[in-house]
Amino acid sequence: MNKKVALVTGSAKRIGKEIVLHLANNNYQPLIHYNQSGKEARNLKKSLIDRGIVSKIIKYDLNNINNIKKFSRECIKKFGTIDLLINNASIFIEDKNSDDRILKNLNINLISTILLSKHIGDHMIKRCSGNIINIGDAICLTNHWTKFSSYTISKMGLDSLTKTFSKNLKNSVRINSINLGAILKPSNKKIRSLYKKNYKTETGITSILNTIDYIIKNKKINGQIFNIDNGEKLMVNAN
Repeated sequence: MNKKVALVTGSAKRIGKEIVLHLANNNYQPLIHYNQSGKEARNLKKSLIDRGIVSKIIKYDLNNINNIKKFSRECIKKFGTIDLLINNASIFIEDKNSDDRILKNLNINLISTILLSKHIGDHMIKRCSGNIINIGDAICLTNHWTKFSSYTISKMGLDSLTKTFSKNLKNSVRINSINLGAILKPSNKKIRSLYKKNYKTETGITSILNTIDYIIKNKKINGQIFNIDNGEKLMVNAN
């Protein structure tokens, strides 16, 4: 059976790594994208080799939105095609009245995702087949954090991207979103208090992976947004 190719952005560690490992066990050849986590990306590739699974890695700073088209072409060349794109890469930083911080949130979380979905989507349209899954944030959409305005706007934009591109990508290519709660603790301790609770890692990750499988297998699902947040978005956040 021929393996399909999956590009997962920001996949050297944390949730992205778990997605790569899951897809590798389900007939996908992973293309592991990273920016600063080179050591982790190489270790992940080695662990897959040890299990007899072929993967490749690619480095790119998604804040550099001017060269996303070139980056997309390089991704496609790695295996000759891409069957599944999971836009997982994300940053979570305070605005602090800084133009650079605001633009970085928007570039990495939203604009690069739009452009990558467009260019990889064009490739998928030519092949009359493909899946795009965006990883968003369920909590910030209802609990708007004043210090994280650009982050919140970027994640709100992902929902609009999913709905509009579902009409633009033709019927043969599907795009959906999975919006998460606090599956893993943010690495920045100052940010952790924004979330009311934190899932047990195993349970939260399993829910994400099961939802990815559900989207891939059900051919009529398109333009939909799935919340994996344990109802946390319904809680009032005073931050």
